[in-house]
Amino acid sequence: MAAYRIDAGTDIACVGIWDAELPPAKHSIEGEALNASAARGELLPIYTHADGSYPLRILVEEPFVPPEEQRFVTLEREFGLDLRSGTALVGGCEDFRNPRPRITTDRDRIRVEPSWYRARVHLNVTDGDLLEALAHTEAEKALTSEEHARYRQLGKHYNRGCALQLIAVALGIGSVLIRGVAGLVGGAMAVLLMAAAFWSRRLGRTGYDALHRRYQRALEAAHPPTIVLELHRAEGPLPGGSVALEDTPEA
Repeated sequence: MAAYRIDAGTDIACVGIWDAELPPAKHSIEGEALNASAARGELLPIYTHADGSYPLRILVEEPFVPPEEQRFVTLEREFGLDLRSGTALVGGCEDFRNPRPRITTDRDRIRVEPSWYRARVHLNVTDGDLLEALAHTEAEKALTSEEHARYRQLGKHYNRGCALQLIAVALGIGSVLIRGVAGLVGGAMAVLLMAAAFWSRRLGRTGYDALHRRYQRALEAAHPPTIVLELHRAEGPLPGGSVALEDTPEA
């Protein structure tokens, strides 16, 4: 039993899983050729209908139990998947049997027992705002309460500095257009505001960047999976197929 998380990226609106040791093809495999490979169980493509990154959770010989606060659709049929080399690759289908991978790396490889597998597909149909809130709740655990307070305070300093800088720029432009005493006063105020903006942003930056990077890394890892794949060993060969997110009914 094993569980993996892969953030699969794609530039052709299709992610999937396949045997990493399949021989490279002479030409890119797409369209009907890709679907034919899927039907033979060489890969399981999931058509996302949009480019981007899709968090996938892969469960090997382990049942999926949906979290109570999230809604998933489980597809009725299962898909045959031939992983007889014992190494699977998860990522954009533009790299399927591609001799020059464009989007996957060694980090997208997972180890399984060499075998045919029955793949069960679960699709997350939870409201996007709720998913974002759940991710932030989980990411907050990466910082202590003291670090959270400092992170928020430093963020306020930085945002205040940005606002002051915008006002200073506007005053500076106005002082150039307005002649006389009013223009001089506006120019002086612009200089003072620019100085205040500089120190406010500098104060906000002190320690903020490190905390922000930690929080963003935790937030990225905390986003619930868009797709969950259950893999269970089976005797093959088995018929494969493909999945289209756009055609999936909501729960």
